[in-house]
Amino acid sequence: MRQWLNKKEQDLLVSRDSSETIKVTVKNCVIGGEQLVVIAGPCAIESEELLKETAFKVRGCGAVMLRGGAFKPRTSPYSFQGLGEQGLKMLAKVGEEMNMPVVTE
Repeated sequence: MRQWLNKKEQDLLVSRDSSETIKVTVKNCVIGGEQLVVIAGPCAIESEELLKETAFKVRGCGAVMLRGGAFKPRTSPYSFQGLGEQGLKMLAKVGEEMNMPVVTE
Protein backbone atom coordinates (compact mmCIF):
# COMPACT_ATOMS: atom_id res chain seq x y z
CA MET A 1 0.00 0.00 0.00
CA ARG A 2 2.79 2.45 0.87
CA GLN A 3 4.50 1.80 -2.45
CA TRP A 4 1.25 2.40 -4.29
CA LEU A 5 0.56 5.67 -2.46
CA ASN A 6 4.10 6.94 -3.05
CA LYS A 7 3.98 5.99 -6.72
CA LYS A 8 0.43 7.15 -7.43
CA GLU A 9 1.26 10.60 -8.86
CA GLN A 10 4.02 9.24 -11.10
CA ASP A 11 1.65 6.80 -12.82
CA LEU A 12 -1.07 9.28 -13.75
CA LEU A 13 -1.49 9.83 -17.47
CA VAL A 14 -2.92 13.28 -16.78
CA SER A 15 -2.70 15.42 -13.66
CA ARG A 16 -3.56 19.00 -12.75
CA ASP A 17 -0.15 19.17 -11.06
CA SER A 18 1.62 18.79 -14.40
CA SER A 19 2.30 21.87 -16.51
CA GLU A 20 2.50 19.69 -19.61
CA THR A 21 -0.67 19.47 -21.71
CA ILE A 22 -1.58 15.86 -22.33
CA LYS A 23 -3.81 14.82 -25.20
CA VAL A 24 -5.53 11.46 -25.32
CA THR A 25 -6.86 10.30 -28.69
CA VAL A 26 -9.85 7.96 -28.80
CA LYS A 27 -10.54 7.12 -32.45
CA ASN A 28 -11.37 10.51 -34.00
CA CYS A 29 -11.69 12.42 -30.68
CA VAL A 30 -8.84 14.28 -29.01
CA ILE A 31 -9.41 14.77 -25.29
CA GLY A 32 -7.31 17.62 -23.94
CA GLY A 33 -7.12 19.44 -27.25
CA GLU A 34 -8.71 22.71 -28.30
CA GLN A 35 -12.25 21.34 -28.64
CA LEU A 36 -14.54 20.46 -25.73
CA VAL A 37 -15.34 16.73 -25.84
CA VAL A 38 -18.91 15.94 -24.84
CA ILE A 39 -19.54 12.32 -23.84
CA ALA A 40 -23.19 11.37 -23.37
CA GLY A 41 -25.51 8.42 -23.34
CA PRO A 42 -27.75 6.31 -21.14
CA CYS A 43 -26.95 5.36 -17.57
CA ALA A 44 -28.04 1.83 -18.42
CA ILE A 45 -28.21 0.18 -21.83
CA GLU A 46 -31.68 -1.34 -22.01
CA SER A 47 -32.10 -2.20 -25.70
CA GLU A 48 -30.36 -1.64 -29.01
CA GLU A 49 -33.31 0.41 -30.28
CA LEU A 50 -33.22 2.81 -27.31
CA LEU A 51 -29.44 3.06 -27.53
CA LYS A 52 -29.60 3.99 -31.23
CA GLU A 53 -32.25 6.62 -30.53
CA THR A 54 -30.20 8.04 -27.66
CA ALA A 55 -27.01 8.07 -29.75
CA PHE A 56 -28.76 9.94 -32.54
CA LYS A 57 -30.13 12.54 -30.10
CA VAL A 58 -26.93 13.10 -28.13
CA ARG A 59 -24.91 13.45 -31.33
CA GLY A 60 -27.45 16.02 -32.50
CA CYS A 61 -26.84 17.93 -29.26
CA GLY A 62 -23.08 18.00 -29.81
CA ALA A 63 -21.79 14.82 -28.15
CA VAL A 64 -18.83 13.27 -29.95
CA MET A 65 -18.51 10.13 -27.82
CA LEU A 66 -21.21 7.68 -26.75
CA ARG A 67 -21.30 6.24 -23.24
CA GLY A 68 -23.54 3.57 -21.79
CA GLY A 69 -23.67 1.41 -18.71
CA ALA A 70 -23.68 -2.33 -19.39
CA PHE A 71 -23.04 -3.58 -15.85
CA LYS A 72 -25.15 -2.05 -13.08
CA PRO A 73 -24.09 -3.48 -9.72
CA ARG A 74 -26.92 -3.10 -7.22
CA THR A 75 -27.34 -3.85 -3.54
CA SER A 76 -30.44 -5.92 -4.28
CA PRO A 77 -30.03 -9.06 -6.39
CA TYR A 78 -33.59 -8.49 -7.66
CA SER A 79 -32.83 -5.09 -9.23
CA PHE A 80 -31.84 -4.66 -12.87
CA GLN A 81 -28.16 -5.60 -13.11
CA GLY A 82 -27.60 -4.39 -16.67
CA LEU A 83 -27.24 -6.37 -19.88
CA GLY A 84 -23.58 -7.18 -19.29
CA GLU A 85 -21.67 -8.47 -22.31
CA GLN A 86 -24.77 -8.21 -24.49
CA GLY A 87 -24.92 -4.50 -23.61
CA LEU A 88 -21.23 -4.06 -24.46
CA LYS A 89 -21.82 -5.63 -27.88
CA MET A 90 -24.78 -3.30 -28.47
CA LEU A 91 -22.70 -0.29 -27.45
CA ALA A 92 -19.88 -1.27 -29.81
CA LYS A 93 -22.30 -1.88 -32.70
CA VAL A 94 -24.21 1.38 -32.26
CA GLY A 95 -20.98 3.35 -31.80
CA GLU A 96 -19.66 1.89 -35.05
CA GLU A 97 -22.92 2.63 -36.89
CA MET A 98 -22.99 6.22 -35.60
CA ASN A 99 -19.22 6.70 -36.09
CA MET A 100 -18.86 7.61 -32.41
CA PRO A 101 -16.17 6.26 -30.08
CA VAL A 102 -17.69 4.58 -27.03
CA VAL A 103 -16.89 4.47 -23.34
CA THR A 104 -18.33 2.58 -20.39
CA GLU A 105 -17.40 2.19 -16.76
